[in-house]
Amino acid sequence: MKHVLIINGNPDPSPERLSSALAKAYREGAESRGCLVRQINVGAWMVPPLTHASEFLADPTDKHVIEAQGAFLAADHIVFIFPLWLGAPPSALKAFMERVACGSFLLETRPRGFPKGRLKGRSARVIVTMGMPALAYRLFYRAHGVKAFNRSILGIAGIGPIATTYFGGTDIAPSRCTTTIDTVHKLGEKAA
Repeated sequence: MKHVLIINGNPDPSPERLSSALAKAYREGAESRGCLVRQINVGAWMVPPLTHASEFLADPTDKHVIEAQGAFLAADHIVFIFPLWLGAPPSALKAFMERVACGSFLLETRPRGFPKGRLKGRSARVIVTMGMPALAYRLFYRAHGVKAFNRSILGIAGIGPIATTYFGGTDIAPSRCTTTIDTVHKLGEKAA
């Protein structure tokens, strides 16, 4: 049985948001194929950003962070769903990932060289929604914000392969995005 973790990275977790509808569609698709699915809504638990290096080095004490770390460890496949804000993931998602990374959770430090990722063996799907056409973001802006998230957070933690799906022109209600929701449901059925 495949264990799937869905991270709804929208700071507003209300069901009226497209991110919530996509998380639900992916979950239903994955569960229909027998996957065990767990979901974390970043917006339901607004974490403060790290302000000192000592916070990053210390083991977390917040029960939500510890539970999130356990969910990452239990997962075979991790799905991140978020709207593009100023060319990158929302800051609330980055703050969440920083808190999860605390205490050398994502990275094993070494005396020399690059740190070693501790989440090797897990795959990821990153689903990004945006108001602009996705092709414009990918070609003109070169998707730098999402690539940085994939490479500098997920990749360095050892997660791979990482597949990314962009949906442009989605700055509208979920009821008008049925094709997008259907596509994400099909991704969930493949748990990919």
